[in-house]
Amino acid sequence: MRTGKQNRFFKLCLLLGASALVSGLSGCAGKQVTEAGGRTVEGFGRPEAMLLVATERNRYEQIYTDQIWNVSMPGEEESFEDFLLAQVRQFAEDLKVVGAMAEEYGIQLDSSEKEQVRRLAEDYYNRLTAADVAYTGAVEADAYDLYLDYALACKTVEELTKDAALEISDSQARVIEIQQIVLEDRDTADQVLELVQAEGADFASIAGQYSVEEEVRKSIGRGEEDAAIEEAAFSLEQGQISPVIQGNDGRYYLIQCINPYDQEATASRKAEMALVQKDGAFRQLYDEFLAEHPVEVSGAVWDNISCVTDEDTTTTNFFELYGEYFKD
Repeated sequence: MRTGKQNRFFKLCLLLGASALVSGLSGCAGKQVTEAGGRTVEGFGRPEAMLLVATERNRYEQIYTDQIWNVSMPGEEESFEDFLLAQVRQFAEDLKVVGAMAEEYGIQLDSSEKEQVRRLAEDYYNRLTAADVAYTGAVEADAYDLYLDYALACKTVEELTKDAALEISDSQARVIEIQQIVLEDRDTADQVLELVQAEGADFASIAGQYSVEEEVRKSIGRGEEDAAIEEAAFSLEQGQISPVIQGNDGRYYLIQCINPYDQEATASRKAEMALVQKDGAFRQLYDEFLAEHPVEVSGAVWDNISCVTDEDTTTTNFFELYGEYFKD
């Protein structure tokens, strides 16, 4: 079962299902598959694995140049290359495990979804450069098989979390916009409070003169500030100014409400909170499945794979294209 570091896989599937996209791989610990009664599922072939490797390899190299492969992980003996390849391998194995879950729950892609995958794979493969093809050794059928597995995994995550408890109220997700003045001592705070309360006072201008923090205007949600600051901020109507509030950091705050309900930001935060709940629900199902049906992913294709190549590879759009084709 999964312990330790977090894996990006579940959220990636959920995000893509909601027409969003997340980038980057984060670490995770391996699965325990030594219990009796387990089964072995066939892993990816080398070309399919290389398509995933190329996607992440190119993305990191475009940001950090090829010098990234000379970097060692902080506090670790492994290189960044070894670290990244381990995460890509874990991601690939997750795809196969969730495929086994799909079989257990009777979840399949229908004909229209398979046709969508076919067109997606064709589009993706046609965008690969000659260097991409040479590095991965992939043909279009490899892209199709990889996208099939990914689409099935995404559908499985969505199907198994659609009834998760997602009753998040607007009050819980509410985001407000405020202006703040932060001061180091109470006497100054009391004096500045009189200034901002004066008729015609410009809160932002006074903040620019007195606040010890450069950031004056900000958006906040529940649970993001000290309890005292949050309570005061969320009790204000538009334009109202709080009394002096002492934060947990010992400093003093004056808050003006600019917008007591940011509808767009609230909707976005509500979706993020729902995603966290769905992610947690699927992680629990995933762990329960592995406990009852231990899975070993076979294959030694990951041996001798390297991120270092003389090929001028560029492809980074595997997940982006999926998000374009499967928007709903």
